[in-house]
Amino acid sequence: MANSKRNLDLDGHTKKCTVLNFAPNDNVIVSGSYDHLIKLWYPGTATKTKTIKGHTAAVRSVSFSPDANLILSSSDDKSVKIWDVNTLKFKSSYIGHTNWVTSSDFSGDMTAIVSGGEDKKVMVWDV
Repeated sequence: MANSKRNLDLDGHTKKCTVLNFAPNDNVIVSGSYDHLIKLWYPGTATKTKTIKGHTAAVRSVSFSPDANLILSSSDDKSVKIWDVNTLKFKSSYIGHTNWVTSSDFSGDMTAIVSGGEDKKVMVWDV
């Protein structure tokens, strides 16, 4: 039988949450939303939720780098962005899609990222 116990609710986005992922070490959750924000959640700790602002449209994809030091996000603003987890600062942007970017991910060795979207393109980028 499936476990239906709910441990906690994480409230903070002001619009629909579109994506979320655990960090590789499972102690941080990242989420993206129609409110254009990325949030970092630290369940089970006293650390407060952190917010990353930088996209100008809905965030469709968020993922951690394999070493959990970076976040990759993609958005309806047609961009893919990398953020530093510790400082929450913008690191780089990848522009080239002509429509919403709905998915992105790091390669295992962190030398490339891949993105895809509504423009029917899959793009591979050097990091």
